[in-house]
Amino acid sequence: MRGELGAIPASEILEQINDSVIVCDASGRIQYWNSGSEKLYGWPADEALGRNVHALLGTRLSGAAADVDDRLAAEGHWQGELQQVTRSGAAVWVHSHCKVEVSALDAPRLVISSDITERKDAEHALRCIEERYRRFVDEDLTGDFIVRSDGAILTCNPAFVRIFGFSSVQEVLSTNFTSLLRTRKDGAELIAAVREHRVAERNELEMRQPQGEPVYVAARFVGSFDEHGELTEVQGYLFNDTRRKRFEHQVIQAQKMEGLGTLAGGIAHDFNNILAIILGYASQLDSMSVRTEQIPGAVKVIKEAVERGAALVQQLLTSARQAEARFASLDLNNLLRELEKMLQATFPKTIDFKLHLGPHVPPLTADRGQLHQVLLNLCVNARDAMPHGGTIVFETSLVSGREVAEDFTGAEAEEYARIRVRDTGSGMTPEVRSHIFEPFFTTKERAKGTGLGLSVVYGVVNNHRGFVQVESEPEQGTTFSIYLPVLRQREHLPNGAAIASAKPREPQTILVVEDEEMLRDLALQILEGEGYRVLAARDGLEAVAMFDEHRDEIGLVICDLGLPKLGGRDVFMRMKECKPTVRAIVASGYLEPSIRSEILKAGVIDTIQKPYDFRDLLEKIRSVIGDAVAKESHP
Repeated sequence: MRGELGAIPASEILEQINDSVIVCDASGRIQYWNSGSEKLYGWPADEALGRNVHALLGTRLSGAAADVDDRLAAEGHWQGELQQVTRSGAAVWVHSHCKVEVSALDAPRLVISSDITERKDAEHALRCIEERYRRFVDEDLTGDFIVRSDGAILTCNPAFVRIFGFSSVQEVLSTNFTSLLRTRKDGAELIAAVREHRVAERNELEMRQPQGEPVYVAARFVGSFDEHGELTEVQGYLFNDTRRKRFEHQVIQAQKMEGLGTLAGGIAHDFNNILAIILGYASQLDSMSVRTEQIPGAVKVIKEAVERGAALVQQLLTSARQAEARFASLDLNNLLRELEKMLQATFPKTIDFKLHLGPHVPPLTADRGQLHQVLLNLCVNARDAMPHGGTIVFETSLVSGREVAEDFTGAEAEEYARIRVRDTGSGMTPEVRSHIFEPFFTTKERAKGTGLGLSVVYGVVNNHRGFVQVESEPEQGTTFSIYLPVLRQREHLPNGAAIASAKPREPQTILVVEDEEMLRDLALQILEGEGYRVLAARDGLEAVAMFDEHRDEIGLVICDLGLPKLGGRDVFMRMKECKPTVRAIVASGYLEPSIRSEILKAGVIDTIQKPYDFRDLLEKIRSVIGDAVAKESHP
């Protein structure tokens, strides 16, 4: 017998119960202690009987014992969870149920307790895991989110909030994910890719903050599907790459400036040669002793010199232009021919150039200025590796996507255009080759290189979804191979090919707006010699006034873009207000693609690049207003 239950003898049944059964008097002294209590707490009955239950078991929950007593006195029962201590000092959690007769002040108390330590430990472990996961998600630098297939954002972490400049998660949840993409088309393509492949990745995805600021991210999208295979949700993970992208833009511009500085001496030398040629032959034509048969040859040389100078100016402007990538159709072979001519004029004469251009390389979709910069950087490095002279070889060819995929993961295009730039210079060791695409890595002396050239090459090629490869051995030269994806598209008409047909008997008067006096006089002389009536204006305000006076007589306006008093674009817009059907050709020494697109949308018929051949200008004039009446009568 382990104790007496008041006057009731203890039942053998209580000894078979696994739970702890304890009977205490009103003061808490233990009167009964079953075998379940001994198993749970470790105290044998002879050591437990007569001791205070709270002191023995060390009920450590603050105020719990007092709460138990108060509830028992008021209601006669209590149940709940308690943390207690075993004989060995180990903490245990129990679920206890206490009962007492309220009517009897000295009635004994029955306490039945079950061991729930494992469950409480599991709950604690789960809370720790949940807390670690919450902290992991909240403190993660990656923007994590879940959206429905219609773009509604269901949840996101704080990093997502920070990346897009939201004030809170609640503000994010009221936003549709597609509004953060550059276009709705981008959103549709992403969802379609997830539906088809279940996972979609983007190495570089341009997105937008609600205020319109661009955000560049590396992204991974994973779809969740129902039992019918329908897409229900998309989990997204965005790594903010905006800072690196902005730095890349700055590096590209810095490298352009470095390239221009490198070429400045050679260009100045070449321009002086061009001016000397023009001046020499012009003086010869001006002399009284020139023979008639010499005139065509002299004119031809002057024309070629002007074209050579114009090409150099265009290359300089292309290199200096700071703008985001503008992808357009590009003839790769023509780009290399133009670059070779430019380098022939600016690099030391001890360096030879060779072109091995593949005949079947189709047009690429690429940014001409950026690819020009890539090739220029490679050539400048090749020049520096050949201080005593050598050879630079340009090669182009078409290779299959499978061949490229053998060397590069992520090569998905069916075809790639390969550009090879080979030199006969000093080459590189394997150690140097392993670092060449790292920003600021350079083997050049201090102040002779920034170490940005090849990192720019890598960044631009990667931006074109291409790949770059280098082969080099010490004293064996270096070969850079660039692979750019070929996108087969329908050929577009060249700029200006869609010039509207002239109406019959269009007015034959031409208004020439040009602030350069000699060029204006020359235009007057040539156009009048072709039989056209010509009006000439020296600035924008004079042009607008002259057009207002002769609007019904003027069939075509040839207007310079950079004019004093009023710019060429504003001149055209005022003329259009005066006469909505005004026809104009705009001339400029350099026309940004965005500005050209803007003025063509405004209604300008065509543009022409300065310095232009007057034969080209006359061809454009005839396509708009036809031949002059005087010329028509004298075929």
